[in-house]
Amino acid sequence: MSDETEKEGVVIDVTPEPEEPELDSAPPASAPPHKSGIGKQAPLIVAVIALVLVAAALIFAYRFTRQATQDLASLNARLSTSLEQQHSLESQLADAEKAVAEQAQRLQTQQQRVDAQDKVIDEARQEFSQQGKMLDQERERMQEREAELRASVADVHKRVGASGTQWMVAEAEYLMRMANNRLTLARDVATARAALLLADQRLRDTGDPGWNDTRRQIARDIARLDNAHLPDIAGISARLSALAEEVPQLKLAGATLGGAAHHAAEKDATTPRAKRSWDTLLDDLWAGFKDTVRIRRNDQPVQAMLPPEQQFFLYQNLRLHLETARLAVARGDDTLYHDSLNTVIAWLNAYFDAADPLTRTMRDGVTELNKANVHPPLPDISQSLQALLLRQKLNADLARPIAPPAEPAQ
Repeated sequence: MSDETEKEGVVIDVTPEPEEPELDSAPPASAPPHKSGIGKQAPLIVAVIALVLVAAALIFAYRFTRQATQDLASLNARLSTSLEQQHSLESQLADAEKAVAEQAQRLQTQQQRVDAQDKVIDEARQEFSQQGKMLDQERERMQEREAELRASVADVHKRVGASGTQWMVAEAEYLMRMANNRLTLARDVATARAALLLADQRLRDTGDPGWNDTRRQIARDIARLDNAHLPDIAGISARLSALAEEVPQLKLAGATLGGAAHHAAEKDATTPRAKRSWDTLLDDLWAGFKDTVRIRRNDQPVQAMLPPEQQFFLYQNLRLHLETARLAVARGDDTLYHDSLNTVIAWLNAYFDAADPLTRTMRDGVTELNKANVHPPLPDISQSLQALLLRQKLNADLARPIAPPAEPAQ
């Protein structure tokens, strides 16, 4: 409702009254005031004031009503939100109560299971207690039976005497000791394996099943010997001997005194004496000068030149190192073997012609032999002998008579 809307049934006359002309001079002070115009305008002023008050009241009422409507709508919205939250809380509370009930049910079920398990454990404990008592009684009976058996064995040994298979066991022990000694001292795998096989045959011939554990251990030791990878000593020695025979055919490097003289001698031999004359004298002198003075380019340090009389010792020392490597192979000295071959390789690189095919072949062969291990670790076959000795001790204990148990003091 607009503030400027006129109220129905009320007519307001707003026609201005005619203004009186201004007089040049003021009325005389003695003239009486004009009261008729003010009396006529008083109702109009009251009506305007009332109309303004009514309009203000209507505007205030409209605004109050509008504000009250908005507040009521906000309250309704908050009330709806509160109701939804209340319904949500009630739903959550119901779910929580349901979950608590389910949890209580599961706890009750688990408690029942725990009670049942406790009952089963108690029953098992009682059964174990009974079994323990039965085992104690059985142990006592076994001890009594063992004492009777020991007494019987002792009595049999007294009546029959030493067993007829005792010599077979003694022979098996000797063979096993010999196998250990041959393997440890001479590194003779073949002899050690043959001795173990013979020892196993002797224990088999006894016909006593008590030696089965010892025979199984012998089989394990034989398998260890079969898996041992030993070098071919004979083959390595033969290759070293063949390399030593090829040493005199090696060519020395060019940095020797004998090389230049040998080259000049060969060139003189190729020039026939009949063709030499005063015309070829200058060419012969120039050729001799070139053979005497040579300029070589070498980015490596210049090695000491060997005189011809020392070349013989170089060949002999090289052969001596190869023979030393052969001796190290026979003795099983791995350190001496590799030291000798490393020296041979170093001398081949230092003093002999690297372009010579024979030098390359020998260096490759020595390098390949240097990779071999002439003293590899050997397996331990002493466990079978220990098993045999343990079984012999057990047999001796069984044959020994047992003193009767002392009676308890009363």
